[in-house]
Amino acid sequence: RRKTMAHTERRSTPQREFLIATFTGAVYGSSHTLSGHPLDNIKAVMQLDPAYRGLSTAQSVSRLWSEHGIRGFTRGIVPPLVGSALYRSVMLSTYEFAYTWFDQRVPDDSAWKKEIWGGYFPRPCVWASATFCSLARSAVEAPFEQAKVMRQTGRTWSLSPDLYRGAGVQAARTTGMLVMIFGPYDVIRRKTDWMKDSLLNQFFVVTAVCGAAYALVWPLETLKNAAQAGLPRPGASLAERVRHLGGLVGLYRGALPGISGGAIRNGVAMLAMANTQRVATWLGLRD
Repeated sequence: RRKTMAHTERRSTPQREFLIATFTGAVYGSSHTLSGHPLDNIKAVMQLDPAYRGLSTAQSVSRLWSEHGIRGFTRGIVPPLVGSALYRSVMLSTYEFAYTWFDQRVPDDSAWKKEIWGGYFPRPCVWASATFCSLARSAVEAPFEQAKVMRQTGRTWSLSPDLYRGAGVQAARTTGMLVMIFGPYDVIRRKTDWMKDSLLNQFFVVTAVCGAAYALVWPLETLKNAAQAGLPRPGASLAERVRHLGGLVGLYRGALPGISGGAIRNGVAMLAMANTQRVATWLGLRD
């Protein structure tokens, strides 16, 4: 059977894969937030709160608990819970549509499908599909992320154009991250047996690939959060933000909880989505 990029079920038409992924992407997004928000809050205070500057991850956890209790780990969860279901639905549905379109409508000898280094380097159709879905996701994600960052750092947010503050940095981060996730994932799926008939294998592959991608784009993640929080001031230059964060080393503040949390929750979300995809096939939605 032929398999899609973001799941291992039989592929239907681009339009059907888009509609199915609209729902399964929402399942993915909800699971992603619920499984990792406490680590995301630890990351946020380490990146943006001057009171946590210089503290280790363990010290930050202890301080957050002593000052705010459980609320410190759950505050700000509503915007990303709603937003993650929505923008990851957009992300996966647009990716499935683009990837399936390339697979079914573009000739196998096209440059879009050309294998590089024997197929062990992502094909151009994967880069194009990942870029397309990242821009679609960024347009929807930006206001929810800005609201989340404001709540995580103990400030209020409002319905205003400020909700798109930092959207440019976010689009750069998201594009880099998704290209570095979908590219290796596609190579692994096509060239190895690591994904074959085992949800546990899929969990470990997704966790490893996402962790590596998060690590590579982490400076952009930190700059995105600073821009969305308006630190050190709205409209600050790149140099001002880097200085405010403590120099180049400061760009990696909060990396341990952020990278590990991002990797684990993508693995958990993949398991939830994979089971939902299997149900979609069982219900005959791909027939």
